[in-house]
Amino acid sequence: MKQAKIISIANHKGGVGKTTTTASVGSILATKGYKVLVIDLDAQANLTSSLIKGEVSASIYDAMKKSTALPIYREDRVGFSSCIP
Repeated sequence: MKQAKIISIANHKGGVGKTTTTASVGSILATKGYKVLVIDLDAQANLTSSLIKGEVSASIYDAMKKSTALPIYREDRVGFSSCIP
């Protein structure tokens, strides 16, 4: 069994391309056949909105702040294995 690799893209400053870079790297890896899990910790859930079909009803931010259930989306339009908004 292969060990998972973790790639983290983070920067405190806004507008530096974190969302775009994450979506691009994730979609390229998924296209190449890798299993990809994307975790969107941004309260606005822009990455999740760009990756899944339909409306984002809850995010991981909501789950941490409001004690709601953690939503997990599977099989979205770009082929990611899973997406946690």
